[in-house]
Amino acid sequence: MSYVIKHTLFLKWWLFITIIVVGFIFAASRGFVGIIWEADSTKLSFLLLVIFLKMSAWCGYKTWTLSRFIDEKKQDKHIVEKIEHLMEVGWFTSDLCLTIGMIGTVVGFIMMLSGFTTVDTSDVKTVQDLIKTLGVGMSTALYTTLMGLICSAGLKVQYFNLSQAIDKVRE
Repeated sequence: MSYVIKHTLFLKWWLFITIIVVGFIFAASRGFVGIIWEADSTKLSFLLLVIFLKMSAWCGYKTWTLSRFIDEKKQDKHIVEKIEHLMEVGWFTSDLCLTIGMIGTVVGFIMMLSGFTTVDTSDVKTVQDLIKTLGVGMSTALYTTLMGLICSAGLKVQYFNLSQAIDKVRE
């Protein structure tokens, strides 16, 4: 008796998302989510997270659709062409995540450098304020960069998986 695993394409996507969710739960339990919330004054990291979640759900739906198409051995190539065309939105969004992360980096550096406009090195209070401004700006820059990279890479893995499946269907 042999068993055939159905929807293997979707199961690959599901495994990846499960690993992401477990990682997020681990990060939240360790307090990393709260740290990022406090450190990223622009909150762009959370905008990136929302974009990632929405596009991952959308990719999951497209993966499920293609997985059903493959398993049922349908002959309608229109579905594959439609999914392939819509995948461009996913690739664009993964690049958009990188761009938003870089915008956060630039904003963080601007916040850092804005502290130098009012610094009086002879006054201890202004130097302390400068150090605080530098810290807030640097943490914003680094966390938005990190979230942009993670979200972009996560989306690229999902859309690469979908792209590979489409290439196999076309063969």
